[in-house]
Amino acid sequence: MSNSSETGLAVSNIGMLIVSARRSIRQLVAGKVVPLDLTPHHFWMLLVIAKAAPLSLGELARAMWMDNPTVSRMVQQMTQRGYLTVGPDPNHGRRIRIRLTPEGVALNENLVEISEGLRGQAEKNMTDEETATLRDLLCKYIRNLDVMVANDLPGVPIRPHHAPEAPGKLPSVS
Repeated sequence: MSNSSETGLAVSNIGMLIVSARRSIRQLVAGKVVPLDLTPHHFWMLLVIAKAAPLSLGELARAMWMDNPTVSRMVQQMTQRGYLTVGPDPNHGRRIRIRLTPEGVALNENLVEISEGLRGQAEKNMTDEETATLRDLLCKYIRNLDVMVANDLPGVPIRPHHAPEAPGKLPSVS
């Protein structure tokens, strides 16, 4: 098979395009945050908390499209490093609220700059309308996949990563 045929097949497959984009985003983010001693997941978590704090663990997990135990470990790591504080929720006795510490706020300034720079480069040559359309279509695609998992894989736990019904419900991060 020729190289152009292989490329054509990969480009015609939406799933492969998404995998390729995810890999590139992860590599680019890692290249920027590893020198800060962060992982890409820590980067995204701190950005989400900065935009929407205070958050409960469940709210944070949903916003990151991850499961609670994984996010709990990440929160613990960032708390130990002094970037997050965890306190009781005054409205719910068993729930915690997660916020950035002053050190986390200072770090977040760098993270926002990284996020905006990467997003700007990734969305270069795209209009605002094209970017919004891409976001809307990806959310629809993810919702369709969630339905498929729920219907076709009984007994398989579904991670809480449901695409928002309305664009812009979750913080936009690179």
